[in-house]
Amino acid sequence: MASSDARNILKLVRDLQRRKARERRDLVLLEGRRLVDDARQAGATIEGMLLADDVADGAAVAAGLAVQTVPRRDFDAAADTATPSGVLAVARWEPRTLASLGRPAKGAVLLVLDAVQDPGNVGTMIRTAHALGAHATIALDGTADVRGPKVLRAAMGSHFRHAVVEASFDEFVAWGVAAGVRLLLAAADGEPASAATRGEGAAALVVGSEARGPRGAWANRPHQRVAVPMRGDAESLNAAVAAGILLFELLRDVR
Repeated sequence: MASSDARNILKLVRDLQRRKARERRDLVLLEGRRLVDDARQAGATIEGMLLADDVADGAAVAAGLAVQTVPRRDFDAAADTATPSGVLAVARWEPRTLASLGRPAKGAVLLVLDAVQDPGNVGTMIRTAHALGAHATIALDGTADVRGPKVLRAAMGSHFRHAVVEASFDEFVAWGVAAGVRLLLAAADGEPASAATRGEGAAALVVGSEARGPRGAWANRPHQRVAVPMRGDAESLNAAVAAGILLFELLRDVR
């Protein structure tokens, strides 16, 4: 975006509040100075910045970025958070494709989100997969929009450092068979993840929706069921917490 178009950033931000606009433009919204700075350090392309008039960002101006400053009330109306920081950026980003992942190496682990609908959980799982060294995070149909502002905030910049893929269930199954990827389904009745780490090729840890777990169609595919051992009187874990523990076990020997 040219500097002469800076006055249009607010309009663009409002448009990008819609999922279809984010998908059509391959642009995402980054809210908060820390997230914006982290994305820039990761090499993200920043198309423009929106600032509240009570916030200064000399670094953005010095870097030659297109910057629009608006009254605080206009910024707050366009922001997604309850207590907006006054800093928001439009960045170029789009999900990777399954084909771009190639054939994962032996020992690689992919995290597959199967209709995980809570944006905070989705972002946290992307961040966790990145931190623990997973090969990629794959969001299947029914999962919260990986381009969504809440997902971006929870992932804390991992979108720009870690492979995030969107795919349908059928697309992933076909790719997984061709790539020789073993399926590990997170389920309450599964065996400890440490017992499922043996095997040839890469593995995909499938974490299902918070309410229903992995979809029933997985039963038609060869798979192992894995779980986090827990006390018998304990409630089930949050999906993001369970995914983190299972990934830690599965990746223990490859970090």
